[in-house]
Amino acid sequence: MKKILVVEDETAIRNNLQIMLRVEGYEVFTAANGLAGRIAALEHQPDLIISDIMMPELDGFELLAALRNETLTMHTPVILLTARTERQDFRQGMALGADDYIPKPFEHQDLLNAVRTQLDKAERHRQTTARLAAQAQRLLHYDKLTGLPNQNLLKERLQVAMASARSQNLRLAVILIGLDGFSRINDSLGRARGDELLSQAAQRLRHHLEQTFIVGVHDSLARPESDVFALLISELADPEYVAERALILSELFSQPYMTPAGEQFVGASLGISLYPGDGDDAEALLTSAGTALRAAKSAGGGQTRFYEQAMNVEASERLALHNDLFRALERGEISLFYQPQIALHSGQVVGFEALMRWQHSTRGFVSPARFIPIAESGGHILQLGAWAIDEACRQLAEWREHGYAPVRVAVNLSARQFLQPGLTDCVAAALAQYKIPPACLELEITEGTAMQNGEGTIDILHKLKQLGVKLALDDFGTGYSSLAYIKRFPLDVLKIDQAFVRNLLTDPGDAAIVRAVVALANSFGMSVIAEGVELPEQLDFLNALDCAEYQGFLFSKPLPAHEAARFLFKEIAR
Repeated sequence: MKKILVVEDETAIRNNLQIMLRVEGYEVFTAANGLAGRIAALEHQPDLIISDIMMPELDGFELLAALRNETLTMHTPVILLTARTERQDFRQGMALGADDYIPKPFEHQDLLNAVRTQLDKAERHRQTTARLAAQAQRLLHYDKLTGLPNQNLLKERLQVAMASARSQNLRLAVILIGLDGFSRINDSLGRARGDELLSQAAQRLRHHLEQTFIVGVHDSLARPESDVFALLISELADPEYVAERALILSELFSQPYMTPAGEQFVGASLGISLYPGDGDDAEALLTSAGTALRAAKSAGGGQTRFYEQAMNVEASERLALHNDLFRALERGEISLFYQPQIALHSGQVVGFEALMRWQHSTRGFVSPARFIPIAESGGHILQLGAWAIDEACRQLAEWREHGYAPVRVAVNLSARQFLQPGLTDCVAAALAQYKIPPACLELEITEGTAMQNGEGTIDILHKLKQLGVKLALDDFGTGYSSLAYIKRFPLDVLKIDQAFVRNLLTDPGDAAIVRAVVALANSFGMSVIAEGVELPEQLDFLNALDCAEYQGFLFSKPLPAHEAARFLFKEIAR
């Protein structure tokens, strides 16, 4: 039953309105002046207020102003009744927030129509407000793309589950599932395709859990971050169960996703924390799982790691290096070292591979194997990669000024750098600034980078090739390249990964791979560089295969530029 408050100082009119409205089925309250009306409005919180204007204590305008300043009544519809019909009175009432204005004397039906209109309007407003509030509440607790609980709701559910586990002396587990290499989908195919893949992943995970994960009443699935899903397993008695489920989840995410661009393979790394050992509140438990997930990704992806206390030290160390990388370039701590590349038949140095080195001001030498993954995950790699191209070209120009004939310098491109739209412009600008013959610059991408987006890779490589630079495929043989793509890539060089070279004298399989790569490159008209040559016997093996060039500790380790220069065109004594 709708409640109506009538504020009217004339008793006859007040009683008349009360009777009329009650006959229509409304619950009616009355007040004889504006002050009493204000008190009654706050007490009864009516759905509608009908008020006279000319009243003692507070007049209708003053009452209206007071109501609009109260949280409980600021949106309550108000109909003003008055014998004053001057236009300024009407404007004043509307300016104060009146919803309707009816002059006295009035027809009962006119008033009833106004009452119904305002009550209907108020109900629509209430429904709209409730719907918007529900939507806001859902946005606060649920992920818009997948419909899964977000981090806020996950934390709330985790707190409840932890309280339940504590009271029953049980354990629970948090599994964070991070998609490996998801950023390349957004970079190469666009965010819309990335969202489609995330939706598929969420649906796949939801369906699988509905079929197999029946453990506790507080079990929950969530999407706390862009490419990370979270699984809460409650009422856990045996941690071995978690390990078994993690294995199944890894297999689940190894299956391809279907997109308009064809099949996409995106694996997953898993990080697991257990209550009570790995955290005593939701935030701590999620932090531990996140630390374990980062450890799994650092191990190469597709891995599962349970949280260990030692990971805290590792996480702190990574964070410190991540922060220091912001200033490493401007402090002059980053430099390029150059490893000679030698022609087997002539014994001459025909090029160098530029390798990044970090001499930290307080930590000393930081291994590339340590800081490059941090740079890639933290976004520093784009700045470092652009600097490496510029620095290599600058060094080439300096060597030319000292009278050396042009040599080739190879610069590695990270996956993120290779997919950046401005890569071609960056290379062209460096070549133009230092007036370097384009063929003196060689750009290397790994096999894994090349195969992330086959058709897109072809387009990027052709744009780079139009600049006149050389193109090399690094780590060849370690991935899953399609020969159909390889023969379409405008490559100049295939590099045999050192993992095969290292064991070619003792492992028939590695020896066979080296033979096959050399034969493949020669058939495609490409040059071959063998990496990691450390023994004379390895060099003899490669020479017999007609491998064109090599690099490795047998000849020289990577050197600073001033030391590397002494090898230019120097005959090698073998």
